[in-house]
Amino acid sequence: MNKPSFHPSNTIKQILESLDPEHSIVKTIRNKEPRMVMHLKIKGRDCLLKALTTPYPWKKPGRRFRLQKEIFIYNQLNNISLFSFLYPQVLHTDGKNYIITDFIPNNPSLGRNDSLFYNQAVKSIQDLNTCDFPFKTFYCKGWVWERVNRWKCSRSAKTLRNLLEGAVIKGNVPVSSCPRLLSFWAKALFATKQLKKPLLVHRDIFKANILRPEPDKIYFVDFEKAGIEKRWVFVDALKIAQAEPLFFNCNDNKLNGFPRFYKCLLQQYWQGLQTRRTDINPDFHHFKLQLKFCLMGWTLKKLVKENPGPKKAKNLIRFMETVITGDDSCFDKWFSKLPRLPEP
Repeated sequence: MNKPSFHPSNTIKQILESLDPEHSIVKTIRNKEPRMVMHLKIKGRDCLLKALTTPYPWKKPGRRFRLQKEIFIYNQLNNISLFSFLYPQVLHTDGKNYIITDFIPNNPSLGRNDSLFYNQAVKSIQDLNTCDFPFKTFYCKGWVWERVNRWKCSRSAKTLRNLLEGAVIKGNVPVSSCPRLLSFWAKALFATKQLKKPLLVHRDIFKANILRPEPDKIYFVDFEKAGIEKRWVFVDALKIAQAEPLFFNCNDNKLNGFPRFYKCLLQQYWQGLQTRRTDINPDFHHFKLQLKFCLMGWTLKKLVKENPGPKKAKNLIRFMETVITGDDSCFDKWFSKLPRLPEP
């Protein structure tokens, strides 16, 4: 078979030269097939380039589809009114092979562990999750989502898959715990109705994807894993609310080693959803069920994907068996001991 004459990297080079013949590469952030990420200077403006590097459409198709989905989401966000959520503006794209956005510099001296940062981050995530995103367009034109990432993006399916993978394949989850976890998974699924309008979730929130150039401005980047969530609301908020350090280290043996989250952020996010959406059940029991299910997914991901040490794995399993699937009193005790936000 003859190799195709088109090569994305050659085309991008021509486009950059047409935009600015004197453009310069400040830093190559990633250059591994099938993608490259570069910090560029175009007409004196700092830009970020994301592009495909392989001309073969059948080579690592998931990576190609993710970039197309990210471009699609960027283009749609430009047409939506967002109050708190900030993201880089798109400068140039062909819709498939590359995208050029503003380069947002992160200021490490500002840190990410103060109340101003956390409150701003929660408001931003509320804004993204409840935005008036054209989901019908996403389903029709965003065929990438329908054909490739639909199963992966479902929190219910992903939690079940991690549970079975951890128990059957990797052995990180004790088989004896599976009946209780599966029972809770099924009960929570049937007790929680689908939302009338789904949420747009980022799904890849961690430090590298949250940029803070100024004290009161937070930018979110990298929408390759973004997707639709029709049932569980704490997918993004749980990652924002992670406390530092992440695990309890105290004299109480029942809490020692359990994960820590900032309680007020979880409550603030939940209350904010109720003001923006009428299809969110305000009952506290529903709040606990939503939080427990997302905590179960978070814990299983830690066990299966991150391969923690034996001691941490034991504590995470104990956390699922007592706080998540145990009596409400265990959850209430854990929730009451969650820390406050750090002082600014």
